[in-house]
Amino acid sequence: MLSPRWRKLLRDVALTPGRVALMVLAMAAGVCALATMLSSYTILSRETTRNYLDTNPPSATLQLERIDAPLLAAIRAFPGIAQAQASGTVGVTLAAQGQGDALPLTIFVVDDFNALRINTVYREQGAWPPPDGSLLLERDALRLIGQRIGQRIAIGTGHGAPQSLLISGTVHDPALPPASRGQTVYAYATPATVAALGLDGSLRQLKLTVSEQPMNVDAIEATVARLALWLRQNGHAVERIRIPPPGEHPHQKVMTSILAMLLVFSGVALLLSAVLTATVVGGMQQQQRRQIGVMKTIGAGRAQIAGLYLTLVLALAGVATALGMTAGLAAGRAFSRVVLNQILNFTMHSGAIPHWCYLLLIAAGVLLPLAIASVPIMRASAATVQAAISDTGTHGQRYAAPAPAAWLERLPLVDRSLLLALRNSLRRRGRLLLTLSLLALAGAMYMSSLNIRAASAQHLVVAASERHYDIETTLARPAPVAQVTRLLGALPQVALVEAWERSSVARERADGLEIERVYPDGAHGTLAVQAVPEHNATLSLEMLAGRWLADGQSGEVVLNSAALEFFPQARVGGSIGIAGHGRTLTLRVAGIARQDMTAATVFVSAPTYARMAGRAGQASSYRVVLRAHDEAAIGQAARDIGRTLAGAGIEVRMNMTETMLRKEVDGHFDLLIAAMLFIALLMAAVGLFGLGSAMGSNVAERGREFGSMRSIGASSAVVLRNVLAEGVLVALMSVPLALALSLPLSAVIGAYLGEVLFGLAFPLTVSAAGALAWLAMVLLGALLASGLPAWSASRLSIRQTLATL
Repeated sequence: MLSPRWRKLLRDVALTPGRVALMVLAMAAGVCALATMLSSYTILSRETTRNYLDTNPPSATLQLERIDAPLLAAIRAFPGIAQAQASGTVGVTLAAQGQGDALPLTIFVVDDFNALRINTVYREQGAWPPPDGSLLLERDALRLIGQRIGQRIAIGTGHGAPQSLLISGTVHDPALPPASRGQTVYAYATPATVAALGLDGSLRQLKLTVSEQPMNVDAIEATVARLALWLRQNGHAVERIRIPPPGEHPHQKVMTSILAMLLVFSGVALLLSAVLTATVVGGMQQQQRRQIGVMKTIGAGRAQIAGLYLTLVLALAGVATALGMTAGLAAGRAFSRVVLNQILNFTMHSGAIPHWCYLLLIAAGVLLPLAIASVPIMRASAATVQAAISDTGTHGQRYAAPAPAAWLERLPLVDRSLLLALRNSLRRRGRLLLTLSLLALAGAMYMSSLNIRAASAQHLVVAASERHYDIETTLARPAPVAQVTRLLGALPQVALVEAWERSSVARERADGLEIERVYPDGAHGTLAVQAVPEHNATLSLEMLAGRWLADGQSGEVVLNSAALEFFPQARVGGSIGIAGHGRTLTLRVAGIARQDMTAATVFVSAPTYARMAGRAGQASSYRVVLRAHDEAAIGQAARDIGRTLAGAGIEVRMNMTETMLRKEVDGHFDLLIAAMLFIALLMAAVGLFGLGSAMGSNVAERGREFGSMRSIGASSAVVLRNVLAEGVLVALMSVPLALALSLPLSAVIGAYLGEVLFGLAFPLTVSAAGALAWLAMVLLGALLASGLPAWSASRLSIRQTLATL
């Protein structure tokens, strides 16, 4: 037999199943949000590090003229060098299939596949190692090009007709991004395969790992600098040195920062659900003050009464935590798998969650609601017998029409009974403020997510407005500017062609070495120099200081905003030193320009670039302005450009269009926005559950009021309408609050994400569609949340309502 106190507890739950269910769901939604982001954070942090380090990434990569076996043996014996490996890289194209575009293909030349120790790759399918005359493709490439293992593909080398190679298998290289339309396809082959194509398959890349302080970038640079000077002294030209941040994937910092931000928002959702639980329990105790008085009359102590309600909270929080953890951990694993596979090209080796995460989630899901709910519980349990017994459930000051509600009387089509219901929403101001806060925060988060999405699109528009061209054509190797300009200018749809040569450079060093601190992909963290043609008509940048390059002026440089990270002391009128192509230039800073969504770049005149590169009148990058700028015209022009240059024996590496650039950037934002919307929807669920709980409490407190209304002729439909109208009014009141709160929240998130991703804050952009979508969502949610309490109120008889304590 259960004791009376526990029978009372079960009876309370049985009498208010809807309110109890809403409490459980609200807490479960908060726990689910925290579990999703916490599990994602732990899985992605662990798996990113594991996948990247398992490849044994190089401490440094050196570009030499040639590496033979004796030299490689001497390098391996050099003090401080742990491992050394030689490889090569060749750039070709995959010839167009059907109506598709040609794709750039990078072939990594490997002398001995079974001896790979640095930047290792994993066999997936097919042959290993690849036979001569065949390629191993990175695993996503087959889906991209629509081919299968055993088929042959046409390779364009820029020398004669395309040649065919067999696809002998696939590999997985976690150090490379996943293949997608418009990006480079990666393959692996032997030197003999590359030589058969008529290309130089020499091993010129030296990949190293160091034995002393392998995670200290300064120590790595010191060791590599000693090796490079030794190589020079022995007659080996060192063309370039790249040292990446040790043990760090290019996306790791960005990913960690974004996940930390989402983790904070999920914690806020859980906190709000705990506050909601405390408020609902406090409302239940307020309705049961006479029962508490009776219990105290027959001997119940304060601790016993408090323990009774704390047990209720503990039981409900336990159920909610179990539900929320189960759903949240599953969602976190799914989200992590998508990020690892589609964004990072990694394999999720394990979805295991550390034990401390379970403990933290249980503590947050159970102890946090218990701690917050203990405040109203202890206050209600401390009431004296006289105060509890004499409580009538109403207080004049509480139910008096508040002054701010006077405007309700001026609303059209509002009768007295509806006005009574609308005024009721303002009676319990604490409960109303909590419900409004929940809905406003959820709405602000939802609208901010779409505002950030719109801001990223606007960021692309601003970046595109700086580029007054339609296609950027990159050649496999430099070609005469006059020839390329003549060929492309002859196409009827082409209005203008400009040559824009570009290459990576390093900051000047006293020892003359060209050391770049750049990630292994050669894209993240790079510093580039770009040659600006005379009478430039395809690029216009906003000058932050100084002026743009003067036509015909040599020895000057303009830095974009990202390049200031490499030259923090740069000032207009001062000078900087850059090293590239085996030469060092000291240039006067003419200006500093703003450039959105672009890597660190220093702009120089074409003569200055020719002096550094040692060649004039040639370029590998051309910007093309078309007469028609729609997507179909751009696509057709890109194909015509490829065919025209190929007919002249000039190989096109890539035709980059604005559509391709936008697709690539949007792909990175889709998952981020989806994660933000997921948290926002969970917060919205907490808010709507809170509204439903508040409506349930209001209906319970207004029992006699409904009886009075029914006794003077009010129908069930009137009662139903009044309760629904109260819920809709609260929802409508939250919308302007959510909109107002979304503006600073969007600005803060946009500034944070913009700085993390591009080093420049996103502009504050308001998505009207997002605000309208939230309005529709919250109104529909309010009708659903108020529906059950409204239906219950409309079903009450006069006898039932007037008998309510």
